[in-house]
Amino acid sequence: MGSLKKIVIIIIVILVIGAALRIMLNRKPVKTAVERIALPVEVISATKTDVVRSCELVGTITADKTVQILPETMGRVTKVIAPEGSRVNRGERIIAIRNESIGFEFEEAYVTSTISGTVAKILVDVGATVSPQVPVALVVDMSTLKVNFNVAEMDAQCFRSNNTVIVSVDAIPDKKFIARISEISPIVDPLTKTVAVKATIVQPSSGLKPGMTARVSFKLGERKNVIAVPADAIVDNSVFVVSNDSLAQRRNIKIGLTGDEMVEILEGLNEGEKIVVLGQQRLSGGEKVNPSERTK
Repeated sequence: MGSLKKIVIIIIVILVIGAALRIMLNRKPVKTAVERIALPVEVISATKTDVVRSCELVGTITADKTVQILPETMGRVTKVIAPEGSRVNRGERIIAIRNESIGFEFEEAYVTSTISGTVAKILVDVGATVSPQVPVALVVDMSTLKVNFNVAEMDAQCFRSNNTVIVSVDAIPDKKFIARISEISPIVDPLTKTVAVKATIVQPSSGLKPGMTARVSFKLGERKNVIAVPADAIVDNSVFVVSNDSLAQRRNIKIGLTGDEMVEILEGLNEGEKIVVLGQQRLSGGEKVNPSERTK
C-alpha cells in the first residue's frame, strides 16, 4: 500500500513538471513598453537653405537739422509772419516784434530763420514779451531725415558705416524705407550697454515726419545654401536621426550660424536625413518611433 502511494505521488509530480515545462515552452516573451509601442514623432528632411540672423530695433525719425530761433533784441510780438508748417529760407522773416529797448521804442524788428527749412513750432503768442535768451520758434530741415536707434553692445560690431537697414513706420504700413548707417557712437552707454547709431533715409517720403517711432531691421549674419535644421530640433548640440527601420539615433553635430528660424549644421548631418523636430524630448537614442512628416 505504501509503495503504491509513492508511485502515485511520483506520477503526479511528473505530470506537474511536464505541464509547467509545456507552459514555459509555449509562452511568448513579454515585450517592454518601449518594444511594444513605437513613439510618435514629427520629422523633417535636412535640406540646404539660406540661414539668416536678423534683429529688429525701435528707433525715432529725426530731421538732419533742428534749430531754435532766437530774437536779437527784446520786444513784444506783434505778428507771426510764418506760421507752423510754413517753408522758410535762410534769412526769411518768421516773427515781427516791437522793439522796446531803451532808445529804440516802437521800432519794428523781425526774427529771421538761420536755416532753410520748415517752421515746426512757434513758441510764443502775439503780445508776449521776448528776449535774446529765449527761443521763439523751431525750424527743421527735413530735406534729409535720419533714424536714431540703439544697438546692444554684443551686436554693435556687426554694424558698419554705409551698411543698409530697413525702416518701417506704423503711419505708412505698406511701405518700407532704405537707410544707410551714417554715424556710430564710439562709446557704449554704461547704463543701457548699448551703442547709439544713426542712419540716413534714402529718398524719404513726405509722409515721414520727425518724431515718428520707427522699426529698424538689419541682417546680423547670413549663410546661403547650407544644411540647416529648425532650432527646436537641437538638443544639447545633437539631433535625433530616424533610420529606415524607424529607429531614432542620437547624432552629435557642429553648429554654425544660428538664424532667426534655422540653424546651420557644419558637421554631423547629411542632406535628406530625417530629423526629429517634435517628440525628441522623450528620446535618448535607440527607440522605435512612428515618424510623421511635418507639413509646415
